[in-house]
Amino acid sequence: SSSPKNMDPFPMASPEAKRLMSSSSLSSATSAWSGMKTGLASRFGFEPSSSSGGGPSTFSGVGGRSSSPSGSDSEDEDGGAYIGPDAFDRAPSLPWPAYLKGRCVSAFGALYGDTPFPEIVRILHLSATLFFMIGGYWLLRSLKDPVLAAICGVEVIPRAKMLSVFIVLGVVTVYNYLLDVLPRHTLFYYFGLTYFFLFGLIATLLASPTHGLPNAIPSPDRWLGWASYCTIESFGSLMVSLFWSFTNSITLPSTQKSTYGFLTAVAQIGSILGPTVVTLKTQDWGIAGVYWVGAFCMLGVV
Repeated sequence: SSSPKNMDPFPMASPEAKRLMSSSSLSSATSAWSGMKTGLASRFGFEPSSSSGGGPSTFSGVGGRSSSPSGSDSEDEDGGAYIGPDAFDRAPSLPWPAYLKGRCVSAFGALYGDTPFPEIVRILHLSATLFFMIGGYWLLRSLKDPVLAAICGVEVIPRAKMLSVFIVLGVVTVYNYLLDVLPRHTLFYYFGLTYFFLFGLIATLLASPTHGLPNAIPSPDRWLGWASYCTIESFGSLMVSLFWSFTNSITLPSTQKSTYGFLTAVAQIGSILGPTVVTLKTQDWGIAGVYWVGAFCMLGVV
């Protein structure tokens, strides 16, 4: 007889229930229920493997070949897979060569402690983004005052600084509104592309004989100098904070503690190279050409 621990607390005593319990169809139905599949796991790359001892399927990792409890393929019509209880605690594997993966993990382990490889890849992508952002910003920042002085006159710089405060407040208001409508990463891409087009348009107009630098008569009425100054100011005030907000939302707290120093170091390299390009290449490329370099750095951001 069954022990009290294994007894059904809600027994079904009818003859039909007894026949159903003794039939083999119930066993197969129970197995089918235990092996229920869904398409959700396949979207995240989670694949099961059969556990030892003939038990139910468990997840041995991500990206492996899946098998059902009976040993057959676990994929159904919509490409589903078994979901284990800890499936979403695992990071997806990436198609990197094993040697390169090992070198990255060893290097980061020596400098910043143990860091999962997917987090290392994420940090490398984010550091490249921050490198182009800070490098492009400091390149354009080096041109901000000279361009305004050449087009509008040096005496308008204090007024341009005051105007930029109100421009930044307006841009931040739009950003706060869109933050409730769009995901952070989408908003980050939109703003990056917007600044690329704005800086590209300004770089094109700087070469214009009428509106740009070839017109050597400064005037406070020339709007291009004001537009260049305020656009650069708003970029520095908005995009850096948007980057860190986006980064904090997609990285683990343990990763933030160990690798944000690396992100800052890469950003410092960009802040050095940006003004260096202005110093070395302005004579060869012209101010408009160097401005285009800063505009293309915005593509590196997105």
